[in-house]
Amino acid sequence: MNKRLTLLALSDTHGRFDRLLEVTSRHKNADAVLFLGDGLRDLSELPHDVFQKTCAVRGNCDVFSVGSVDVPNERFLYFGDYRILMMHGHTHGVKADGMRALAYAASRGADVLLYGHTHTSFEQYFPDGYDAGGVILPKPIYVLNPGSLGSPRDGGPSYGLIDLSAGGIVTSIGRL
Repeated sequence: MNKRLTLLALSDTHGRFDRLLEVTSRHKNADAVLFLGDGLRDLSELPHDVFQKTCAVRGNCDVFSVGSVDVPNERFLYFGDYRILMMHGHTHGVKADGMRALAYAASRGADVLLYGHTHTSFEQYFPDGYDAGGVILPKPIYVLNPGSLGSPRDGGPSYGLIDLSAGGIVTSIGRL
């Protein structure tokens, strides 16, 4: 990867378009916006330039959103040599235990797992050899849950940032 990329990870806006707009305005130089579900309707209000660089997955509360049938439950994205698995997380039981989602991401060869659904931010690096509920990770995986912009359960509204470069991956949590 020759160029550094910054990805903005957002989830669970639940109608709080004002917060979605504030974060995307604050990080307007992000190379991509990765939306992890539960607020697909909010994305239609984004400025065209932001909407064009947005990739989304459907959350459990997006079932009745217009056009949601065309949005998958998960996506696998490639940024240079890095592989990112996006999901809302409800189909992998992330509220109970993130190990199932981590093992699934490992089976898909992901370098980064992004999920939402819990409304609680989480960020952790799991090294190769880590036991993810009976599955030994063959390579390291970064896991990031940006929390919720709409109804956070761990303080204020939050979002995630992922920096990708030849030097590696850096994840972080931002707060409004």
